[in-house]
Amino acid sequence: MRDWFVKWEKVIVLAIVILFTAGIIWWSVAAYLGASKAKAASNKPSRDNATAIITKAGTELDYPYWIMDYEVNDEVSQMRQQYTSYGQTLDPVFDELALSYNAVKQLFDIKVIEYYADKNGLTPTDKEVDKAFDKYIDDQIAKLKENQDTWKKYLDYYKSEDNLRNLIKSNYKNAYRTQYIINKVKDKVSVISKEEGLKYLKDNFNDLKNKYEEVKAQHILVSDEATANKIKQMIENKEITFEDAAKKYSKDTSNATSGGELGWFKHNTMVKEFEDASFNATVGDLVGPVKTNYGYHIIRVQDKKVFNKPEDIMDKYPEIYSEIEKTLKDDKFVKWLKDYKESEKLSLKYLNDDMKLYDEYTTLSTSKDEEKIKEFIKSLEDFVFDENGELSVDVSTNEMALYINATNLLESILKDRLDKFTKYITLKDDVDENVLKLGIDEINKKYDEISSKMKNVQGEEYTKLLKERFKYEDARDFLNLKNELKDYTDEEIVKGKTELQKELDELKSKRIKVLDELFAEYPNSSKTIDYYYQEAPENPEVALKYSENKFKTYKQYLKYVDANAMFQYFGQQLREISFNLNRVAFSKASTETRIEALETLIDFNDTFSQDKFSKVGYLEEIKKLDPKYSGIDKMIADAEKEYQESKNATTTEATTTNK
Repeated sequence: MRDWFVKWEKVIVLAIVILFTAGIIWWSVAAYLGASKAKAASNKPSRDNATAIITKAGTELDYPYWIMDYEVNDEVSQMRQQYTSYGQTLDPVFDELALSYNAVKQLFDIKVIEYYADKNGLTPTDKEVDKAFDKYIDDQIAKLKENQDTWKKYLDYYKSEDNLRNLIKSNYKNAYRTQYIINKVKDKVSVISKEEGLKYLKDNFNDLKNKYEEVKAQHILVSDEATANKIKQMIENKEITFEDAAKKYSKDTSNATSGGELGWFKHNTMVKEFEDASFNATVGDLVGPVKTNYGYHIIRVQDKKVFNKPEDIMDKYPEIYSEIEKTLKDDKFVKWLKDYKESEKLSLKYLNDDMKLYDEYTTLSTSKDEEKIKEFIKSLEDFVFDENGELSVDVSTNEMALYINATNLLESILKDRLDKFTKYITLKDDVDENVLKLGIDEINKKYDEISSKMKNVQGEEYTKLLKERFKYEDARDFLNLKNELKDYTDEEIVKGKTELQKELDELKSKRIKVLDELFAEYPNSSKTIDYYYQEAPENPEVALKYSENKFKTYKQYLKYVDANAMFQYFGQQLREISFNLNRVAFSKASTETRIEALETLIDFNDTFSQDKFSKVGYLEEIKKLDPKYSGIDKMIADAEKEYQESKNATTTEATTTNK
């Protein structure tokens, strides 16, 4: 019974949370669960325990418009659960601060809405919330009772309906109260008038048709047109029903036994010929034969949801319009909240130093202002490194992660400029001067003409045209670069290339120091490993961890495709993994690292290549490194036997083929 509940408890909780957040798709209210409010009631709020404070025109507001540490912790905890429930893994170095920052932003939005409710008489009384919450619980219990088998399991676990009700009340009342306030404010500030709704329908009519129009149909699939016509005639003459004809004649085994039922389908879900015939058909009529790549279809449309004019959506299909109206309402609410914060001059004042820094970083990451990014990095370096340029003993994980994130921004900008400088210098020496004289418009015209000719030729003629096209492509790229770098002289570009490379080398040296420390502290941080490998692929320990992570990722794909297909789609990546593992296994790295690489290579070969000969070699290398390796002699003997068997099987197969 407990195993059952462990499985279904998540469903209960998820269903309740989804219902709480119905109509709100852009934040979580999880931080407002009962535990948080209990803390607020038992502890006198202190500014020292606040992560951030809401300000109005720069002046701090009083509690409850503070974002408390425990609220952020609760919100982060709920976010982690959501990530885990979807099978996602959070990076211990680079995701934690981002998670807390996002939690603060979400809580800010909720508190601003509560602020508006307080100022506009929308804050409900406890009695009003209790009444609404009791009705909500009644509705949810009624839904649970719809499935008597499942309801019995709930009762077996909770012992009584009252216990279940009390659980919901104690854990979700405050979350419900918050959502109740959100809905009241939303209903007031984001009303969608009929005129607004109709205007949206008219402005987006074609897109809405593609998204919402549906046809419910059944079909019979046969190989040739004559058979299709014969079956159609039999159905029209009432010699056989459509359903019986589908069971007897249809090649589509997925639905033949169910009368050819396809259910409801929308635009762009069937092949075009089938879709066009279905959407143009009259309900109840037989259509066809319709030819597609699969054969010939006889179609009968059972029902349709199609719109001839925008008003049809509003008048004939209220359930569809309700969904559209909800989206419009959500969008309007998001805009209202943004405008309200600006008009009331409401903003966040961070009391947590890491939050202040992360907020500055997020602003820089969108602005791409190089000088400000450099200033920010310089301010970080003051406490990331000591006066000797080594890592400070007091530097925190968050500070190191921020430094890597910020230098990622700068590195991207510098590398992009270096690539342009390098390409400009190369093309300047190689580009055809006569082609340049034609000008960009004529060059583009010639390029297109040659590309068109190449479609109709092969062999030497194709190679000749390809070389000719390269001339125009180089000239085009050079002129575009010249325009893009018009603020630089040729001398400045040459000098700038050298300076950029030096700056990048210095930045790389600092990043490696930080990444080396993060790697030592968090060897399972996948982002740390990725960043470190990009900077120092020659480091054997990093290359090993990087390759192991990639191997695990691709290994998961084998649930869906076989090893041959994997090499077809990811051959280059898999070869890189094998190369790196071999490089580490036969390097001067520590014995422990080399053995781990060899073990991973054996697993890699067993998974993707079935290379029995190499497996023997890898096992023998392990024995050289560690003669006392547990069971190594037997493993080698078994591998040699496997190799000999595979060799004999290959020989037998070849002999049989020749005969």
